[in-house]
Amino acid sequence: MDDHLSLREKKEVRRRAEEIARADVLARREAVLEQSEETARKQKLSRRSANGVMNLVLMISSMVFVVCVLEIGWYYYKGYEYSKQQEELVSMMQGGIAVDFDPSELELPQDEEEETVFRFPDEGDYQIVSTAKPKKKYSTEVSDRWKEQYRYLSSANSDCFGYIEIPDTRISLPVMFTPKNIEYYLYRNFSGSYETRGTPFLDKATKLGESQNYIIYAHNMRDGSAFGTLPEYMHESYYNEHKYIYFNTAISEGIYEIFAVCKTQIYSASSGKFRYHTYGGILTQKEFELYVKEVKKMSRYRSDLKVEWGDEIITLSTCYHDEPDDDGRLIIVAKRIK
Repeated sequence: MDDHLSLREKKEVRRRAEEIARADVLARREAVLEQSEETARKQKLSRRSANGVMNLVLMISSMVFVVCVLEIGWYYYKGYEYSKQQEELVSMMQGGIAVDFDPSELELPQDEEEETVFRFPDEGDYQIVSTAKPKKKYSTEVSDRWKEQYRYLSSANSDCFGYIEIPDTRISLPVMFTPKNIEYYLYRNFSGSYETRGTPFLDKATKLGESQNYIIYAHNMRDGSAFGTLPEYMHESYYNEHKYIYFNTAISEGIYEIFAVCKTQIYSASSGKFRYHTYGGILTQKEFELYVKEVKKMSRYRSDLKVEWGDEIITLSTCYHDEPDDDGRLIIVAKRIK
């Protein structure tokens, strides 16, 4: 009996062991399944999170893209508007100021001397720089056409000093002068409204009819407005085809020939380097000759045009950066030939 019971017990033990083994297997399977489900859940959450981040990035990128497109669109729309305003201004003037002329036929009068001593202001004091002043080489008469054009410009805005034009380019613009706030038109159009392109304006040292060097500043705009086409002078073919600048003021009509195209910088007073922007307005003979010497030395091209004391010059100045952080400038310097 004991042997028989022993066998039954053995079977029972074996059966229970099998049940325990099966239960353990099931438990492991359930644990693995739960772990897989948890892993899948975490992966799903991770994917959702990643998708959320991606969607957020895409949304932000889309918004940035839309803003950029709108800004670019607005920039070029304002450029179009700026051009239309200028076209309307030219139309009201009944055309630009350029006239046909043959440079080879120009005959400048010889310098003559006055008997009176001429003095130039120098840092608040008066210093004799010459016992004679060359008479004006250029006619002081102005045409009826320009009188009418200037009358229109000055009646529309009394800050208008004159007008500048380079034939066959986009430069056909009024030139402003506000000595009490010299950069007033840095970000204003001809009517005085805010405009990033601004309007060309003259250096604070300007003296109508007396300046040896009229410095005119304007922005270098990417769309070519304002002085945005001046960088084209870095190409010799463009320089050769656009050598003449027309600049009329309240008292004269002038034609100027370019003799220097220079890349330079706005240097500090302590740098010891040539600071072109300090040579505007009335100059002594020494200052004038130094300025001409320095710009010719810096010029990208050589010019045989003779420039001497008694001549009148203009300097067009605009930003020109070789590096994002530099204070570079491009200057175009021209001598009056008529």
